[in-house]
Amino acid sequence: MKVKQVVEMKFDHAYTGWKALTFHDSDQNEVCITMTDDQYISLANTLNEKANRIRKERADEAAEQQRALEAKENEDG
Repeated sequence: MKVKQVVEMKFDHAYTGWKALTFHDSDQNEVCITMTDDQYISLANTLNEKANRIRKERADEAAEQQRALEAKENEDG
């Protein structure tokens, strides 16, 4: 039988040591996850993909806002 435990925290900061990744919340609660080098690499790849997607979405949104601003200026000009 597997026992599943869900821990919810509001991220404040994280620390990575030689063998573990530790997350802290604003109340200084912590979750420590023991990780191998390969798991760190896998996590880095996952985080990079997520960060790149967020950056692209933000850049697309900023470009759309800029186009809207230029269109409004052309209408007013």
